[in-house]
Formats: sequence, C-alpha cells, structure tokens
Amino acid sequence: MQTFDPAQIEQDIIKQKTKLRKLSHNYQTNFQNIEKKILIDVEEIEKLTTQNKKIIPEIDYANIKNKSINDEIIALVKKRGCVVIRNVFEKEKVIKWNHEIERYIDENNYYEDQKEKAGLDQYFSDLKSGKPQIFGLYWSKSQIEARQSENMVIVKSWLNNLWTHEFNNTKIFDPDKELVYADRVRRREAGDASLGLSPHCDASSVERWIDDAFQKVYNPIFSDQFEKHDPFNALFRDQTQEIESAAVSHVFRTFQGWMALTTQGPSDGTLQLVPIAKSMAYILTRALLDDVPENSLCGSMPGRALSINPEYHSLLLRALISIPKVYPGDTVWWHPDIVHAVEDKHYGKNYSNVIYVGSTPYCRKNLDYAKKQSVKFLEGKSPPDFAAEDYEANYKGRATIDDLTSLGKKQMALENWN
Repeated sequence: MQTFDPAQIEQDIIKQKTKLRKLSHNYQTNFQNIEKKILIDVEEIEKLTTQNKKIIPEIDYANIKNKSINDEIIALVKKRGCVVIRNVFEKEKVIKWNHEIERYIDENNYYEDQKEKAGLDQYFSDLKSGKPQIFGLYWSKSQIEARQSENMVIVKSWLNNLWTHEFNNTKIFDPDKELVYADRVRRREAGDASLGLSPHCDASSVERWIDDAFQKVYNPIFSDQFEKHDPFNALFRDQTQEIESAAVSHVFRTFQGWMALTTQGPSDGTLQLVPIAKSMAYILTRALLDDVPENSLCGSMPGRALSINPEYHSLLLRALISIPKVYPGDTVWWHPDIVHAVEDKHYGKNYSNVIYVGSTPYCRKNLDYAKKQSVKFLEGKSPPDFAAEDYEANYKGRATIDDLTSLGKKQMALENWN
C-alpha cells in the first residue's frame, strides 16, 4: 500500500511532475489540445447561459423508477457530470425532516457545543472563502431515514450504473448495493454574506498527481489520449490512497450529492458547478506547465480541498454556474471530478438547507471505511473522515441501531449483504 510522508510531499510533487511530463510526446502541446477541447464546452455553456436555457440535466424520480430514461439524457448526464433528480421524496415528508433536524439542533444546544469546538475542522481553510453553515451532525433520525429509504436506493443504483464497473468478469463495485457515507447538514441563514466556498474539488488534492492509482485513472490524459479518457470508467478508482486529514474522503463516491430540505436556487447561497465531466484533464495538465513552480500544483495543498483559482484556471471559471431552483425532496448530484462551489452570499429570504448524501457503492475500499464508520455510529461520534467534534455522543433523539432497517444495517456494515 502506498503511503505519503508529509515531510516529503514537495519532493514527491517535483518527482511525479517530471514523470507525468514524460508520458506525453510534448506536455505543453498536450495541454493546448486539451484546452481547445474544454474551450468548446465552456463556450457552449456560456451561450446557453446567455440564452437562459437549461444546462444541468434534470430528471424526475418517477422516470428512474419506471426505467424510462432515454439514451440522450444519459449521454448529457455523462457529458455534464451532474444531474438534478426531482421529486425523490414527497414535499411533506421532507418539510417534516427539516423541522425535526431543527428541533434536534435546538434541544441539544448544538450552538454552544460549536463555540467550544470551533477550529477543529480545517479542511476548507486554504480556500478563498470561509466555512459555510455546515453542521457537524451525522446521526439524526431524519438523516438515517433518508439514507436507508427505498427511493434513495433506486436513485443511487441508477447513478452507479452510469459507470463502467466490470472488467474481465471482475466487478470493481456492485452498483446495486450501497454502503452509506454519513455526511453533514447545511443550514444557511437568509442574508448570510460570508460563508461561501470558493471553487474546488473534494476527495483528494495533490494525490491526483502523485498517487499510483490516480495516475492510472488519468493516464490517458497525461499520455496524449484525452479523447480516450472516460470519467465514468471505475478501473483503479477503488484503489486510490489519500493523505490522512480530517474531512478528506476515504471512500469512492460515484457521485457526491445532497437532498434539498428547503426551496433554493440561484442567489440563495446554494451550489455552483462547472458542468464539464472532463474538466479534470485541464486541471491536471495545467499544473505541469513551466509557469507553475516545480514544487507546486497550482495552489493545491495536501490534506485540503483541491483549489481551483483565477490565476491558473480562469477558463474553467467562465463555466461556473448556479444550479437551477430546487424544492424539498429534489436531489443534486455531481461526479467526484467536477469543480463545485457555494455562492458567497445568500440573497434569499428563507433558510437554504440540505442533507449531504453521496453514492458509495459496495466495494472493498468502501466496505473498509463503512466498518470503521459503524463503530463511530454506535458511539454517536463523528465518522472517521471528519473532524472528531463528536457532538452527538450524548444527544437526545440521536438515531441508534434500533432505528436501522435491515437494509440500513447492511448499508452501515452492521449486517452482511447476501
């Protein structure tokens, strides 16, 4: 198993950049070719924005359940690397969950706990904007109910099956078995003007260049075969190694995502995306150019989110758009290579609330994490990937194993899948 020595990261970067450049006949020409292809997507998005036309594909949950999604929509989802799936849950149910989470927060004096533990979570500390109103809560009954619902299972199975997940009769993952990745809650107050997130990618930063498995994932990009790079090819994605740090994901997510607890849209302090599935190719090859210091990767730091910034990535930022308006029960999903951000200011009049979810299919990497996570669940502590704030250990109304269905126990690695 590959490991990373924090004291050697800069030397690793220098060494691996030299190696990656040699994969190409001419790394500068390779970048220029990729840049031209990405520019086509950027200009298309700019044109559609000007025309006020839809950019991010939208699908109704009923069509997924009825298996009536046409190939054209699937192709668009794969091109954009993101999708809004509407009406996954009934509005009334979601409004109830939102109120229950609010009560859970108030009855357990979360705000007082937060003051005492401020500063434990440093994951976003190197981004331009600060930390949004994300609550370090993982085990409320509302979150558990949403995760183990049949509706969510159907959605995630559909998302997982967009990936090529079997090679030479060997499954990289099982698309129809899900292992829950417990994540947090966002509750953003109307008028908030200081709690956005600048553009970034999660689930590894410098590892995307220096990790052996990531290099295999992105080999076509570095070796002049951009057209052959398939962001939905799962080969080697389950073998990546991450630098140890609080809030760095140690699972393979086919999609990151969240479910809307309240109505929200552009200008409501909500999610922004660069909807270009192959945009990671631009990011990776940009860092190899000669104007970037040899020990640098365009500002990305180990153990932090991968930084996307105007100095090096201005082309991509031209395509940064806000998601369309969503309603309670709608879900938003984006590929792990997709650049995303959170609007700096919430101009709306109501809370902008979501439950973070992610699609983490059954594979060895995810199972190893799920087993560690299950121990934290039983203790009411923060999951392994997150800062050990452990707010919920003594919370009233916290979900316990008695609140898990048989499916929920399997998702939490507390029961074996058949």
